[in-house]
Amino acid sequence: MLLLAGALASARGAAAAAAGSASGIQLNLSPRVCTLTSHDRQCETQVHAEWRSPHPESLCLLILGRPEIRRCWEREQAGAYSIDLVFADDLTVELREADLQHILASETLRVIREAVNYRHRRRQPWSIFD
Repeated sequence: MLLLAGALASARGAAAAAAGSASGIQLNLSPRVCTLTSHDRQCETQVHAEWRSPHPESLCLLILGRPEIRRCWEREQAGAYSIDLVFADDLTVELREADLQHILASETLRVIREAVNYRHRRRQPWSIFD
């Protein structure tokens, strides 16, 4: 079920990115990745979103799952927004028309958890020195 939800979110993000590039709107997100060590549970970082359009647009920047975070612009060709956030899972930022119905661009800040790697000693099962 979780895999299906991830695939659906990826497909929606790809469709939004294609729509954004077709309209000429560019959305850039910084950072693009947050890496958690085995001791960390959440990312704490400042997220910076910046967009550009070839012609004036009225649109809003939203963060999925965070309805309290919304920044809108009226008839602008560019905009930027920075916010300090704490999050544990991937964060999707969307640029939508002012009526919030159509996604114009979308970017995802990925959370990568450090994998604990155990290094196995490579040794032959026999040795002439044993």
